[in-house]
Amino acid sequence: MMARFQPELHIITSGKQSPREVIHICTLVHHLVDAIHLRECSWSSRCLYDTILALRSSGVPAEKLVINDRVDMALLTGVERIQLGSRSVGPSNIKKKFPSIKIGVSVHDAVEAEEAGMAGADSVILGNVYRTDSKPGKAGIGVGAIRKVKDSLPVVGIGGITPNNAAEVIRAGATGIAVLSGVFLSRDPLRAAEEYRLSIKGAEVL
Repeated sequence: MMARFQPELHIITSGKQSPREVIHICTLVHHLVDAIHLRECSWSSRCLYDTILALRSSGVPAEKLVINDRVDMALLTGVERIQLGSRSVGPSNIKKKFPSIKIGVSVHDAVEAEEAGMAGADSVILGNVYRTDSKPGKAGIGVGAIRKVKDSLPVVGIGGITPNNAAEVIRAGATGIAVLSGVFLSRDPLRAAEEYRLSIKGAEVL
């Protein structure tokens, strides 16, 4: 049967580009994506703050922004979505103080996904689904891992996803896909985003 939802396209900053480059790419492609994850561990608080405000001033909707780890930056800038990792404060601690914030957690298997859900996560990003150059020597966990998680909470697949295999991830039950180098490090980010959007449009859930 056809998917009962519009699959989401998440893009994640590379950690290799300047704030100006990030802002430029985001303004080009934000109309094609559902979430823009700002994952910039090396940026200062001031740099991240200024970039978020610049993105909003450039027309990027606040509801499409996801701040990696930095709850304080989300609160200061009116962004209500954050993404947590293994070194972050747990979702339950954040939800107690800020129940309106939507929390995603990055996980690597079904067990971690279940733990994240029990701790109050609203969704998870699961990967790496396929082999990827960003994690050399690490085999992909495959779309079967998505099938184990999809009935518990929304799951977005990440890792080695291309326009050629993106539909397979959606058919396995993922609510969306997340890509990093596929858009932000592409020679043509706009065309890349268009190709990813087209690849997941209308994908069937098996």
